[in-house]
Order: sequence, then C-alpha cells, then structure tokens
Amino acid sequence: MNPLLIVLFVILGVLFIISLYGSFIRWNASRVTIWFSLKKLDINKPMEEYARLLLDENGLVDVEVKKCGFFASMFVGNTYSVSKKIIKLSWGTARRSTATNLAVVCRLVGLAKMHADGVKGLRLVEFNRWFGWLPMLLLPLMIVGLILDLVLAESIGTWTIALTGVGLAIALISFIISAIAASRYIKACNVGQSLILDMGILQEAEEKRIKKLFSAWKKLVVLQVIINAFEAIYFLLKLIFSSFKLIRR
Repeated sequence: MNPLLIVLFVILGVLFIISLYGSFIRWNASRVTIWFSLKKLDINKPMEEYARLLLDENGLVDVEVKKCGFFASMFVGNTYSVSKKIIKLSWGTARRSTATNLAVVCRLVGLAKMHADGVKGLRLVEFNRWFGWLPMLLLPLMIVGLILDLVLAESIGTWTIALTGVGLAIALISFIISAIAASRYIKACNVGQSLILDMGILQEAEEKRIKKLFSAWKKLVVLQVIINAFEAIYFLLKLIFSSFKLIRR
C-alpha cells in the first residue's frame, strides 16, 4: 500500500477518535453551561453591576459596560471591543445572576485587564469570533475548481489544485489565528477566575461552580484548535496525494 495512503488512514483514525472525545467535551461543556445557567447565585445583582465593580476594582475606569438590546444580543453580545474599550453584555447575561453569566462577565473583564496590561493578539479573539468560519471555504473552492476543470476540459486538474491550494492556505492561516485566539481566551478565563475569587463575594459551592465552568470552556477551546490542526494536515496530505496521482498520469 502507498505510504501516503497509510498516513492518511492513520490521520483519519486519529481524527475519528478525537471527534468522539470532542463530542464528549462539547456535551459536558453544554451540560455544565446550561445547568449553571439555571442556578441563581446568592448575590442578587445584575451582572452589569458586577462587571462595573470588577473593572473599577482593577483600575479599568476607562472601560465602558454596555447592555445590548434584544436583537443586538444575538450578534455582538458578550464581547470586549479592543478598539472601543467596551464590554458588551447580551440582554440575557446582564439581567440574570447565575454562575454562567458571572463567568462570562469575569472572562470579559479578564480580556479588558489583559488589554490594559499590553497583552498582544487580543484583536484576534474578535477576528476569530466573526471569521472562524473561513476554513469552511476549502470544500466550496475545491468544488468550484473541479467544475472549472470539467467545463474547460482541463485534464490535469489545474483549477482544482489551484483553488484547493487557496482554500488550504486560508484554512492554515485561520488555524494559526484560532490557536493564538485560543491562548488569549484561556488566559482571559484564568485572569477572570482569579479576579472574582479574590473578591471573596462567592460561597464555597459557588466558587466550585465557577471553576468547573471555566475548566469546561478551556477544554472546549483547546479541543477545537486540535481538531482544526488535524483537519489542516489531512487536507494538505490529500492535496499532495492528488497531485502525485495527476503527475503519474
């Protein structure tokens, strides 16, 4: 059997195992998030007030907290704008005192603190939020290339290889961006968790909920980066294998 085929099968097998583990991680993260969203905290204040309190406690008085309307919540809610220094909370997050919402607020304040401390690459967190779908262009580009080759009667598959290469380049760049964004996201989780625990406003049981929630989120973002990496390697090897087949003809 062709050595390249063996490598491809091995990668497919690893991807399958990771996908199974990933399904469990996603299920667990969703379960923890939903469960803690239903549990109200003993602190009975809107989350936007705690966002303001955390910001002021850490000298971030120039950072604004804004509650989004119902429709804006679906698109720009629960984000930190590096350029405008604004924490935007969705309508649901701002109004309910739950462990999940508090963790979201802490993570956003963590990003604001990292920004004030001069941490680089925070804009990539925003970029990845809006353009994380870019790797999905790979398959459409491959199909367009194949159609062009068929229409133009290109026997060597020039367009297929070229557009697949473009799609792969986009996927690789997106992977690098997502990896950097993930590292900043994880650090924001760690900073946010430390901020809220240092305030000493939570009960012991509530602190455990916050830690579990942050842990689930960090595992989820790391898993996504790993899956993206294996997918990029798989498509790269597939492109190389297809090129070898075309050259031998």
